[in-house]
Amino acid sequence: MSETTTVRTTCKVGACEPYCGIEVDVRDGVMVAVRGDKQHPVSKGYMCVKGYNLLEYQNDPDRLLHPLRKTSTGFERADWETATTDIGTRLRSITDKHGPDSVATYWGNAADSANIVLALTTAGAFGSRNTYNVLSLEFTDRGAVAQRVYGDEGVMVQPDANHTSHALLLGTNPVVTQGMALLQRRPRIRGDLRDIQRRGGTLTVVDPRQTETTAFADHHLAIRPGTDLYFLIGLISHILRSDLADQAWLGLHTEGLEEWSRITAGVDLDWVAKTCDLPRRVIEAEAERFASAPAAFATTRVGVQTGPNTTLTEWAVTTLNAITGNIAKPGGMIFHGGATDPAQFLLDGLLRNNFTPSRIGNHPHIFGGLPATVLADDILSDDEDRVRALIVYAGNPVISFPDTKKMEAALERLDLLVCFDIYHSDTGSFADWSLPAVTQFEKPSMHFMVDKYEPVRRLEWKPQVVPPTGEARLEWEAMQDICVAADAPFLNNPALHEKVLEHRARDTYYPERAMYEGVMPEGVTLDEVIDTPGGIELPAEGAGAFFEQHVKTQSGKLQLAPADLVEGLDQALADEAAGHEAAASQEFPLLLISGQRQLRSFNTWTHNMPKLTAPLAEPTATIHPDLASKHGLVDGDKIQLQTSVGQIKIGVTIKESIRPDTVAVPQFWGHHYQSGQSLARKRPGVNVNQLHSTVEVDHYTAMPMFNARPCRIQADVDPGQLAAARP
Repeated sequence: MSETTTVRTTCKVGACEPYCGIEVDVRDGVMVAVRGDKQHPVSKGYMCVKGYNLLEYQNDPDRLLHPLRKTSTGFERADWETATTDIGTRLRSITDKHGPDSVATYWGNAADSANIVLALTTAGAFGSRNTYNVLSLEFTDRGAVAQRVYGDEGVMVQPDANHTSHALLLGTNPVVTQGMALLQRRPRIRGDLRDIQRRGGTLTVVDPRQTETTAFADHHLAIRPGTDLYFLIGLISHILRSDLADQAWLGLHTEGLEEWSRITAGVDLDWVAKTCDLPRRVIEAEAERFASAPAAFATTRVGVQTGPNTTLTEWAVTTLNAITGNIAKPGGMIFHGGATDPAQFLLDGLLRNNFTPSRIGNHPHIFGGLPATVLADDILSDDEDRVRALIVYAGNPVISFPDTKKMEAALERLDLLVCFDIYHSDTGSFADWSLPAVTQFEKPSMHFMVDKYEPVRRLEWKPQVVPPTGEARLEWEAMQDICVAADAPFLNNPALHEKVLEHRARDTYYPERAMYEGVMPEGVTLDEVIDTPGGIELPAEGAGAFFEQHVKTQSGKLQLAPADLVEGLDQALADEAAGHEAAASQEFPLLLISGQRQLRSFNTWTHNMPKLTAPLAEPTATIHPDLASKHGLVDGDKIQLQTSVGQIKIGVTIKESIRPDTVAVPQFWGHHYQSGQSLARKRPGVNVNQLHSTVEVDHYTAMPMFNARPCRIQADVDPGQLAAARP
């Protein structure tokens, strides 16, 4: 009998963030069993349903195992040399003929640090400004606010749940998403929230739906979708008027409070209450709870970040935390800067990048990328320097981008589309080349790009557990071959490119390990990290490190009133007070939210895992019984759900847990393409992104609005026919 070995590593299915520690049994180079690692210092044996079904992901017979090339009759198998040579040659031809901006890259939510580095630097290697990423669909509002308030877009303050007395969560369901804020590693989040209450603290959740998290919250505020900005303005107004702000802290660490005093002086709390559909006393009580707590934090996630006025809302959250003295304070919002120094390795390549604003819309780069909402319009334009070639790393734009039909047309128009993925994906079905990537268990790695979001400063290595399956290959190696064929410097660094050529002369590849060695902090070697299962925790920064090292404003103080945000807030308040959306509300009287998450349906990869998806129905529109009764609907009926962008046919699920004016539909479905995911194609579901726009976007970041979009419903057949057909 073959010997079984056990490897300690961390879990990773698609974009899951907690990275729970696991033990994997391996026999004959195949993963055969998995369980939680009780010795892991973070997860301590915890593992969610995705981890329990991990083998279905790793050993999926539908995985893409060799390069596929599109032909006039479909896709055919090819070898790697043919693929990389053809791709590199075509990239060079396209850029020589149409200019550097004709090339674009995109990395998706399953990308690791190596993918991100490749995407950032490959666009730059051709001189292109056009690098895009998934963060512009759900997170760049935070970067826009951080740049203005802290002077650095990378200062992503994180909630300190371990020491807080009061948590205010807006538009987030962490019990399902397993993270209190994007990329914060908290695999035991239910226990973390319970611990707040065990310490005598309280939890308030603001959400239009009753969720797994609101079930044990001390206070659930069922707000009208899309009005979080006005709710926060109400809190800030009451705190300032009631003299509950931490004036000493504000005087020491901030500038701009007088603008907030001016703004809130004109705010009527009765108007706020009516706008948010919450009792005024509830808003006042939350403001007093928050301000009086020894330590408190307010944080948002996708439910708010993909709604209207997202950047202004995120700024209001920052202001609420600031006026109560809860920034850089234990139990409030904290930031430690991370354990590694990515710029140390990437500096030369990134300095050579083209950070010119987007050609469509003149939007700035945030987190290294342009807004995804302009990509389709760029491709579909008639300009000579439009995007003509796109390389996608670990992403699925045709499913995840708004305005699905526009994205389909854009992908079809490209001269060259290359997809690196573990599957021949939905987007890969449009590709000229669909290339097999290794899974996270078939390569050694360290996701250093997100370590600043950890609750503590931690370095953790993921060892290679099994060899690559079939012809699956590191993107790192494939891109070296493509860059050589295209005569473009690998990682946008001519000096590193010379090393690539030297390695090729020896029939080897410039090792990915060099990247991890290059980001190590002083005093720690990569081998030390590799030899320490569960990772190395570095000492915490000193008490004054945040303002001394991380705040980069000219004065060294937080700028609470950036001029363009103040102007935008004045306009948003005036528009709402004037009933700016009144006409739209008459035509589309309901509000659609499509940012809700399902634990078994984290992203499109999980839809090909039998045990994970078997109990999971295809997506439906959840509506309240009152709304169902109004339209003569019962559970399982089909409706037409329509916005100003488009309409879909979808079944309904009727629940008391949602507001009567709200419709909720999960994202990441719509597998109607000729992909290689046979199970996903049998249960394709409907893509709600057909109802969302690339035009109605956030003013500051061009992020799409996936939540609080005006909509309407009607029965798919005449209500009389429905009644007659029922017993």
